[in-house]
Amino acid sequence: MTFYGIDNQTVELKVTNYQYPDNNEGDWDSNWLYLYLKVDSKCGNWQTIDPSLTTWELQELTGWFNSLSENQEPEYKEIQFTEPNLSFELIGKYDYIEKTIRIRFELESRPKSATDDKNYFVDIKADNKELRRISEELQKETEKYPKKKPTA
Repeated sequence: MTFYGIDNQTVELKVTNYQYPDNNEGDWDSNWLYLYLKVDSKCGNWQTIDPSLTTWELQELTGWFNSLSENQEPEYKEIQFTEPNLSFELIGKYDYIEKTIRIRFELESRPKSATDDKNYFVDIKADNKELRRISEELQKETEKYPKKKPTA
């Protein structure tokens, strides 16, 4: 799926596989997902692939965007994950007609040439229809890579 940022910036986000696809124990290791990112932005152009989210974090992100698409106040203004590679922050109010979301890139989600004195992010502006599209696209990813439960 693609996030369309301000000034023609884009962030492509796609789950490519489980980190350990043959692990079906339903534990943490079996639920890590490889996340592919392709970023074309003012702060650079790069691609990464890294196990950055768990299945339940992807579900949480889907719900976060769904809440915003319905003008509901999300539980968190900024959604962060176990691996601090990627975060999404609502800039401004949740009930604006058009919302600004900042996608931040840290650690393995930054370009290989990244320096610690620079912030890497893309801001997107999205109305409820666009936020619903994002939520639906993320939901498709969660359906392809559902949470693995213990097989006791």
